[in-house]
Amino acid sequence: MMLIINGEKREFKQKIKSISQLLKALKVKSDFVAVELNGRVVFREDFKSTEVKEGDNLEIVSFVGGG
Repeated sequence: MMLIINGEKREFKQKIKSISQLLKALKVKSDFVAVELNGRVVFREDFKSTEVKEGDNLEIVSFVGGG
């Protein structure tokens, strides 16, 4: 399955069905990210139910604290 993530084409051996599954495949914790799917912001509570399809364009931004 091919997805565009943060402007780069990424190929996945397994079929990714949801944003939650994608984040797990990328080893990204869903607690500290914002996700945009094809130009639309996806709310964290919708990560499990939001389907990901071949060729979708995603922007994933991680929040980092510091001080």
